[in-house]
Amino acid sequence: MYTKNLMIIDPSLEIPELESYNKLASKSPIQTSYHLPAIHNSKSMENQIKNVSGVILMGSAASVHDNFDWMKNITIVIKKAIEKKVPILGICFGHQFLAHIFGGKIKLLWNSKKKIGIRKVKLNNNNLLKSTFEDYLIYSHQEGVVECPTDFTISGSSSMVEIEAISHKHLPIWSFQTHIEASNIFAERIGINQNDFKKVQQINFKVEALHKKRIIPGKYFRMFILVFGLGALTMAIIGYILS
Repeated sequence: MYTKNLMIIDPSLEIPELESYNKLASKSPIQTSYHLPAIHNSKSMENQIKNVSGVILMGSAASVHDNFDWMKNITIVIKKAIEKKVPILGICFGHQFLAHIFGGKIKLLWNSKKKIGIRKVKLNNNNLLKSTFEDYLIYSHQEGVVECPTDFTISGSSSMVEIEAISHKHLPIWSFQTHIEASNIFAERIGINQNDFKKVQQINFKVEALHKKRIIPGKYFRMFILVFGLGALTMAIIGYILS
């Protein structure tokens, strides 16, 4: 029997983002699977790909240029998901990874110095957000997408990073450089104070309010579930429903 499955890939090198995963899993109306290819192995991903209805690729301290074996396995899984045309969401490293495999360019920023904090990001109207938002989000990275892949459009920018978010022109694929999934525990661990953490939650309320007003009629639609309450806007793409 076919079971819808949201695949959450956590490529953390040392400490799994269990808090973020647990909250995603608790909000998801469909079954989730959690994969740690860098810490453990990639077999669980490969075994689950047949039943995948959506993929979320989270952040990592790794670089897309590291060429680890587990990265090659993630590429295989992502390409299979693309063939199935299921929604894919990339966050931070996931954002860079998706841009990389589609031919975009990723380079070190700020003289190779890692920066952490909050910044005001403008997210443009697209087929996921359905509106334009500009507010604070958490960031923690030293690399960034400096050239958008051909089949994508830039859907977010800031004064610090020109390509904050991208979306595919034809497929349900989106990615964000900032940590839209950031939990309170994650924010505390990387040094974000509580006042700044409260600022990043404002965009949650704006997007959630818009989403609650939206009525999705009919039988033919793509289902996007917006998951909130993780400290910053989290768009977890749960399923892709067709007639």
